[in-house]
Amino acid sequence: MLDSRNHYCKILILCTKKNITFKSIGLISSLMLLLSCSNDMEEIKKMIDYKSLPLQQAKNIEILRTDSGKVVLKVAAPEMERYTQLEQNPYEIYNKGITVTTYHNFPNVESYLTCNFAKHKIDQKLWEAKGNVVAVNEDNDTIRTELVYWDQNTKKIYSDKYVKIHTKNEIFFGIGFVADEDFKRWKITNLKGSIYLDD
Repeated sequence: MLDSRNHYCKILILCTKKNITFKSIGLISSLMLLLSCSNDMEEIKKMIDYKSLPLQQAKNIEILRTDSGKVVLKVAAPEMERYTQLEQNPYEIYNKGITVTTYHNFPNVESYLTCNFAKHKIDQKLWEAKGNVVAVNEDNDTIRTELVYWDQNTKKIYSDKYVKIHTKNEIFFGIGFVADEDFKRWKITNLKGSIYLDD
């Protein structure tokens, strides 16, 4: 009887030594990992590319442009990110779409444009609208395409993608178009066809 107890005690001591050994190895490994970390700010800055992060973020924005105190343009978007910390080519991104409305005598709408995504290259004064782009002028002519550029320097809107323009009497379709800012005057670059609409 005495022998079996001694044998049991030896096994228990051996098991306890193994647990202590495993716990000690875990504790020593954790300490080595913590001590090997450094908080060198230069190393951290190298790991984080701050230029890839937006300098400003805004939700449910509305931007108004006025001329002689009258609203001539309104930009509305659910979300905007501004990357102006870049030395060259600062830009804004509208990941959740945008609506641009122009007015000739506020609140009378001259034209509007909607899309799923927009990018504004600030220094170049160039806007890019992508994904389900719809533009409507005051005559209710509707332009539908997947990509549009708006050059504020030349005051032109253009695309090289498939386009469909629906007017009161006709539907035109083709590849590419050029229009003025209010979509009153437009031209399809490569007209593929048209369909006359009966009243």
